[in-house]
Amino acid sequence: MIYNWVYKEVGNDFRFKDLAKDFNTDEYIIKILINRGIEPSKIGQFLNPDEKNFYDPFLMKGMKDSVVRIKEAIERKENILIYGDYDADGITSTAMLYRFFKMVGLKPYFFIPHRLEEGYGVSRNGIDFALSKNVSLMITVDCGITAFEEIEYAKRKGLDIIVTDHHEFADKLPAAYSIVNPNREDETYPFKSLAGCGVVFKLIQALDKFIGVDFSVIDNFIDFVTLGTIADVVPLIDENRTIASIGLKHLKNVKNYGIKSLIEVSDLKLDLINSYHVGFILAPRINAMGRMDNATKAVNLLITDDKNEAEELAKELNKKNRLRQEVDQDVFDEAVEMIEKDSLHKKQTIVIAKENWHEGVIGIVASRLVEKYNKPTIMISIVDDVGKGSGRSTQNFHLYNALKELEDVLLSFGGHRLAAGITLKRENIEEFKIRFEEYAKLISEGKDYEKNIDIDCVLPLDRIDHDFYEKLEKLEPFGYMNPQPVFLSKNVDIVGYPLMLKDKHLRLCLKQKEYSYDAIWFNNGKEMMSKLTQPGKQFDVVYNIMKNEYSGKILLQLRIIDIMESA
Repeated sequence: MIYNWVYKEVGNDFRFKDLAKDFNTDEYIIKILINRGIEPSKIGQFLNPDEKNFYDPFLMKGMKDSVVRIKEAIERKENILIYGDYDADGITSTAMLYRFFKMVGLKPYFFIPHRLEEGYGVSRNGIDFALSKNVSLMITVDCGITAFEEIEYAKRKGLDIIVTDHHEFADKLPAAYSIVNPNREDETYPFKSLAGCGVVFKLIQALDKFIGVDFSVIDNFIDFVTLGTIADVVPLIDENRTIASIGLKHLKNVKNYGIKSLIEVSDLKLDLINSYHVGFILAPRINAMGRMDNATKAVNLLITDDKNEAEELAKELNKKNRLRQEVDQDVFDEAVEMIEKDSLHKKQTIVIAKENWHEGVIGIVASRLVEKYNKPTIMISIVDDVGKGSGRSTQNFHLYNALKELEDVLLSFGGHRLAAGITLKRENIEEFKIRFEEYAKLISEGKDYEKNIDIDCVLPLDRIDHDFYEKLEKLEPFGYMNPQPVFLSKNVDIVGYPLMLKDKHLRLCLKQKEYSYDAIWFNNGKEMMSKLTQPGKQFDVVYNIMKNEYSGKILLQLRIIDIMESA
């Protein structure tokens, strides 16, 4: 893939060294923050997030009405049901609220729809389950904002529903008892990008303020909201950064049997847990149960107080994840074959449909296809006369807005900028493909989506050492909108002959003046070997800095993103 290097330079007149002294960091760390739009007055808060950074939960519309109704339910010992979603965000949201109600003396119920049998969101089946348990208050988590008919049905049956959600939605709101969603058009809450579990965490904070509880909200719930926030790939800035930063520290001393068991079966070390481990190792295991089966067992893992049960459930999630990986790879290979055969990668968008693709993996496969082709991608699994699709997008294409323009050919849709789900009739799939492509061409003016590399700063190799890396770690947790810093070093020599690994990766030694560093370049070996071995050539190198542990030693290594011959 050809990359477009994007570098923003704020100017050398900025007082980087003075700010570095003020905040006990390196001037290049200050450059990164300023280049990313962090105001000097906010640098201290960014580098040292703590509980003081949390906003007042009562700033969110619907919060007061919600906690008043929940307080009433607690005092009356009403039966409460938590209605969740089958992904990691919904699962952690459900577990948090369930544990909260248990801790204040209630015996709550929870319901997670089966992805393949019921699909996403509130269903009549779930409402009927609540009614069968004499539930008088149902609280949705990570869903419900578009459940108009279902909530009307619940109201007719005498059931109060509080909707907590974070997804974008059309113009109207469901007729719920109250609605808490930072993405409401009339919302004035300072931060709109909370995950579903983040909204639930704010609800618990509000309940603590309103009724008072004899336990720490942070100590009991920060682990859950951290898992869900990172897993849902929401922007790791502002309040999400505060959540994840505090939570990752807590995870190193986690007490919850379920989370601890999941970490153990994943072969991770507690004291080394970071955002990558949560997003790419723990979250897929939590998600796997909902993708391949019923997510109820994933919730049970997080709410059990039985160590043996937690260990067995963690093993089961691990096993389901291995199965998910196998199915995922099969569908991915099939999708790539279809795309290459019909040259779909030459279009502005990719929409592919097939009978009976596993609905639990098409979202992951769509993500992998976006990574491979850099095109907005929707995969549709057709069962009988209905197609269910999962879409993922690039940074410069708002998927939800595109679907709003095409809702006349859809039975339903929902999601946000980068990810969405759709349902449509089989007979409308071809029309949807054509119009989706036309819409993309219109807003992109026919230009291909460029794959940008956003470079944080030019860094001489001689500045890289363990002290610098420790200061770099203060920028964690990394994730969407707070990515791992990308550096550019210019006029670099390749020392010796690059080593090919597994016929596709390159290990090489980079040298600039008197300083050299080992580097690894994944998946670019064959294409670049001949270019990098030309005598007398110097290169500009774009990379991340990684820390590796080898034979008890901590070593720094550069992970190359792209290389270009120096001008």
